[in-house]
Amino acid sequence: MTTVRLPRDRQRGNSLLLALIVMSALATLGALTVVSVQSSLKTSTNDRSETIARYAAESGAAVAMDFLRNQLAVGANSYVSPSNNPPLPVPGFPSNGALPGTPDNLFSPDQNAWYSVEILNNRSDPGFVAGTDMDQQVIIRSTGHGPQGSVAIIEWEVAKTIPSPPPPTPLILLGWRVVL
Repeated sequence: MTTVRLPRDRQRGNSLLLALIVMSALATLGALTVVSVQSSLKTSTNDRSETIARYAAESGAAVAMDFLRNQLAVGANSYVSPSNNPPLPVPGFPSNGALPGTPDNLFSPDQNAWYSVEILNNRSDPGFVAGTDMDQQVIIRSTGHGPQGSVAIIEWEVAKTIPSPPPPTPLILLGWRVVL
């Protein structure tokens, strides 16, 4: 006895192939989405780190300006070196170089930030080479450090008002620039 074979359906398996193509396309789209989100997270993390470093640099410059208001009654000669090489450490300057986690650091521990400040003589000062501040103008260079090794450097050029009243000495911000 012979069995009768039914005619074969030529469409068999096409739905499986179509499902595989759709799944591959969705997997590719998902992978691209993951890569895009990771890139966005890295960018926002870097922006946050740079912002914290700039904030630390600006904070250091502001603390330096406040410090100089109380210290510049006699001039800045004790803070500048000949040709600014090397810059002198600033004695008694609050939180200068205080690393994160130390009691002197002004920033919250989650920011992982700190600053270091140098007082420099301006190049147009007649006493620049000798290391004397003759024009009552100095440059506050503040380097802010943030998380992930981010660094920002700003400079503020300030001048003491002449004649100067007793401390706190009024300072005028002559100019500023972002170095890094």
